[in-house]
Amino acid sequence: PIRSDTGHYVARHGQGYSRFEHSAHGLGLELLQYVPIEDPIKISRLKIHNRTGRVRRISVTAYVEWVLGPSRGASAPFVVTESDPDTGVLLARNPWRTGFGERVAFADLGGRQLAWTGDRSEFLGRNGTLDQPAALLRDAPLSGRVGAGLDPCSALQTWFELKPQSSTEIVCFLGE
Repeated sequence: PIRSDTGHYVARHGQGYSRFEHSAHGLGLELLQYVPIEDPIKISRLKIHNRTGRVRRISVTAYVEWVLGPSRGASAPFVVTESDPDTGVLLARNPWRTGFGERVAFADLGGRQLAWTGDRSEFLGRNGTLDQPAALLRDAPLSGRVGAGLDPCSALQTWFELKPQSSTEIVCFLGE
C-alpha cells in the first residue's frame, strides 16, 4: 500500500499469511494476504482507516499481469480477457495452453470494482512503468476494454468516500 518516504512499514509473516502495515497522510493501511490450503485462490484483504477529522476520497486499484503459460512473452498473444456481465469479475483464459486450455483465471474486488481494463498498454501507458502507471496519473476511469489481441492484464479500480475516523475493507480475489 501507498509508497511514501514518511512513516514506517511493518511486514509480518506467519504460517500461511503475510501482513503489511503502513500509515501516511492520515490513513492507516493493513494488507493481509493468504492462500487457503484447499482452494486455488489468493485473498488480499485491505483495511483502510481514516484517522483524520475530514472526509477522504479514496481510490484502490488491483493489478495483475496474466501469464497463463510458460512465460508472459510466449503466452500473451493467446490470452483472452473478458468481464462477467453479472458480477464484474475479470476473467482470463489461454485456450492454446497445453493441458490447461479449459481453465479460467479471475480477478475480483469483491464485486466493488467500478472500472477495469484487460489491456496492460492502457494501464501502464506508452512509456509507463509499474512504479508510475499512466492510468493512475490521469483523471479518467479505466475504459472497460477486454478481449483478444491485447497485452493481457487485469486492472480493477474502485473509489469511495471514507468518513472521519472510520474504516473500510476491500477484498481482492485472484485465482484460477
